[in-house]
Amino acid sequence: MDAQLNPEVDMDGPRRRLAEQGRARVREVLTPAFARALSDAMRETPWRRIWETPTKLDVPVEVFAAQAPQEQAAVIESIFAEATEGFQFLFDRHRVGVAAEAGLSQPKPLAAAYALLNSPEFLDFARTLTGDEGIAYVDCQATRYLPGHFLNGHSDEHEQAGRLYAYVLNLTPDWRAEWGGWLAFLDEEGEVSEAFVPAFNTLNVFRVPQTHAVTPVAAFAGAPRYALTGWMRTHGP
Repeated sequence: MDAQLNPEVDMDGPRRRLAEQGRARVREVLTPAFARALSDAMRETPWRRIWETPTKLDVPVEVFAAQAPQEQAAVIESIFAEATEGFQFLFDRHRVGVAAEAGLSQPKPLAAAYALLNSPEFLDFARTLTGDEGIAYVDCQATRYLPGHFLNGHSDEHEQAGRLYAYVLNLTPDWRAEWGGWLAFLDEEGEVSEAFVPAFNTLNVFRVPQTHAVTPVAAFAGAPRYALTGWMRTHGP
C-alpha cells in the first residue's frame, strides 16, 4: 500500500491560519490514489457503535443491529434524551492505532495510514504546520457517522494524554453541506463561530482545548460521513 502525502500540498495558508486562529484546513493532503483507497476501505471496516456511558464501552454494529427493533429504539431514545441537555454522542468507530499496535487484522489502507501518520515524513509535516516541535505521536481512529449520528460540544482537553492538536481527515467523496456532519466550533456563548463542511481528502487541524461539535447527519444524507480522527500528542499510548 503506497501511503503518501501529496507532494504538492499547500501548507503556507493553513500554517498562517492555524497560528492566527487556532484552526485550519489542508486540502488534498494525501495523494488522490491513497485517499480513494482509504475511502474504499471504510466499507470493509469492522465498525463498533459508541455513545457516552459510564463504562466507555462500544458495541459491534452487528450486535446492536441484532437487537429487537423496540430495544434499539429505546437505546436511541435514551441517547437523544441525554443529548438534549448534556454531553452525548452517537457514531461508529474503529480504533486503527489500537488494532495496529496489537497486531490485529484490519483493512490494509487503515494500517498504512497509521504508519504514515507516525512516520518521520508526517511528523515533520505536522510540526511544520503547527510550529510545535513537541508533536511526537499521532493516534488514529476511523469514524462513521450515519443519519442521526452526532457529537455534542466538548473541548478535547485531556492533560495526561498530551493532546496538542486534534485532526479530522474527511474521506467521503462529494459530501453536500445539506447532509450535515459539520465540524462546528463554538464560542463562549455557545454560538457557532465557524464550521467546516466535510470535504474529501481535507485535513482539519485545530489547537486543543477548543470547544467543538459534529452536527447531526441528516436523514437524507446520501452516504456515511467517513473520517480518520485523533490527536497529535506529546507521547504515545
